[in-house]
Amino acid sequence: MLGDNRFTDGKTLSGLLDRPLLALSALTTAILFAWLLCYSSYGFEFDTEGSYLNSIANPFVYAINSPPSLFGFFYYWPYQWAGGDIAVLRMANVTLTIALGWSLSFLVIRRLWTVGWPHAAVLSAGIASLALVNFHTSLSRTPNYNTLTFQSLLMVMIGLLLADRPGRIRQVLGWILVGVGGWCCFMAKLTTAAAIALLVMLYVVVLRRKSLLPMLGAALIALALLIITACLIDGGITGLVTRMVNSADLEILLGARHEASLMFRIDWLETSRTQLAFAMLTAIALLLSIFVEFRHKVLPSLALAAALIVTIAIVLAGIDPINIKLSTLFLVPAFTCLGTMFYREGLVLRTQAPTSVVLALTFLVLPHVSALGSGVNYWWGGSKAALFWMLAVVAFLSPLAQQGRSVVATLLPLTVLAQVLTASVINGAFLKPRGQVKDLRAYAAVTPLPGGGKLVLSQPLHDYLVTARAQARAAGLEVGTPVVDLSGRSPGLLFVLETRALGLPWLVGPYDTSEAHFGQLGPSVPYAGSNAAAVEALGLENCADLAKAWVLIEPEGPHHLDQASVMASFGARQADYVAAATFETAINDGHDPDAYRQSLLKPVHPAALAERSCREARRQRPAGRKWSPS
Repeated sequence: MLGDNRFTDGKTLSGLLDRPLLALSALTTAILFAWLLCYSSYGFEFDTEGSYLNSIANPFVYAINSPPSLFGFFYYWPYQWAGGDIAVLRMANVTLTIALGWSLSFLVIRRLWTVGWPHAAVLSAGIASLALVNFHTSLSRTPNYNTLTFQSLLMVMIGLLLADRPGRIRQVLGWILVGVGGWCCFMAKLTTAAAIALLVMLYVVVLRRKSLLPMLGAALIALALLIITACLIDGGITGLVTRMVNSADLEILLGARHEASLMFRIDWLETSRTQLAFAMLTAIALLLSIFVEFRHKVLPSLALAAALIVTIAIVLAGIDPINIKLSTLFLVPAFTCLGTMFYREGLVLRTQAPTSVVLALTFLVLPHVSALGSGVNYWWGGSKAALFWMLAVVAFLSPLAQQGRSVVATLLPLTVLAQVLTASVINGAFLKPRGQVKDLRAYAAVTPLPGGGKLVLSQPLHDYLVTARAQARAAGLEVGTPVVDLSGRSPGLLFVLETRALGLPWLVGPYDTSEAHFGQLGPSVPYAGSNAAAVEALGLENCADLAKAWVLIEPEGPHHLDQASVMASFGARQADYVAAATFETAINDGHDPDAYRQSLLKPVHPAALAERSCREARRQRPAGRKWSPS
């Protein structure tokens, strides 16, 4: 009887300690979410993010897409509803991502663990905070094909789990979500869409053979949406296929590493001894907190509370005591699963149910599915979907639910770990935003942008934009004017000036894509760039638009395109333009920190003569490309 009383007292004490910890975890999740919302109006990355915005603002004017994605068409209407306000668009993107991550985490916990919905809601929200790692580069907050890919995979998995639950309405809704998610994935990245279709088929065959007919229904939904999309964009499937094939060809010309021979590859997980040691120690601490029955329940509870307080301190104070690297997002879940196999002679491994096994394996490969076809290192690209790796651990540990272990005591350490990792990674992105001055928190220059929105930028970037816009307007550059960007790196400037970037949303200049320059090819600009690609893209533009187009040049810039050869491709010469505005780019702490002189060239030749010169230049171009100018 005495032993029973001690057991009862331990359970009671554990329950009493769980409540404040759950409350603190819920508060931490809310702070993490509010943190990203608060800083959604801070910073602006000029090359890649600028190209995203050009793609979203006016996707219908381009005959091809670089990269070969239709995300610009998908986000066009949300952009219009947001009134072109970048901050609002970012906040909506963050909110949708965390909402989908929370929904999936909740369904996984409720499917595999026996727990009431209030506890499941708090635990799943904390784990879902790891979805915010999708924004581990500052430019990722603006909707793009990577965020759409992640959101699509979340939708597909939510649909599959809903389809597993009892109730006709839930099952129908689940398969509809699978179909819509598959279509969204196609809009984001074709390679990932093909991979997730295969994964869904394997999932259904292994777990639910009777679901073949509903799966066919989901496929028909995706196909119907695809046909509608093709008709709206290119007048039919044939036009859409032509667009995607030509876009893929252009990527090869750009040196974007998107060739089929490079698609199926095994990249090396770049890490260090420090990160390996940190990941192992973290996994050991996590396993001890889960499996060891501490005599004093207060000690592990205090440790979890301390971790949550550190998380809040990272957010509020901007300190970086942990400095989590992206490889850690995989290593910690991997070491945790590996260590779990040794618990009670492999009890967890021996008692796995088919559902938990399939879910764990599915979640394990989904980050690589999201990165499939990318030019970057797959581990780096997949780390944006690190939530799936953590959900793989949740599924792998689910046999513990049958061993009478407390769900909160088992999953709360995972929840806290997800929150700590998220805070550290996002904080690192804020401290060192790509291509900008360090520390977003220190920005104070409020800058008006198109659509009536405002962003808080660094002072050098603010001064650059204000000067460029004032000089451009004084020189007569009007809203909607076509511009050929030969700087090779300034699509963001064309967006701010509210002009139309000809050829592509970003005519990419030559970039050094060696690992010595870009590490593991992790940054979001893997393109080598190509004058030939610029010529081909501009060859699809109407000569009437090229005849009246202004030209942006950066003669001494590190990524400028060859002015003479590109302009000659549409029959133009330097003598046909006059420098109407000159300004210097902003200094930053990125790969190209220095300021460079840029000039806006205004056409002075008669438009009719320039149009004839353009057509004559095209007639004289060597045959061989299958594209024809519009």
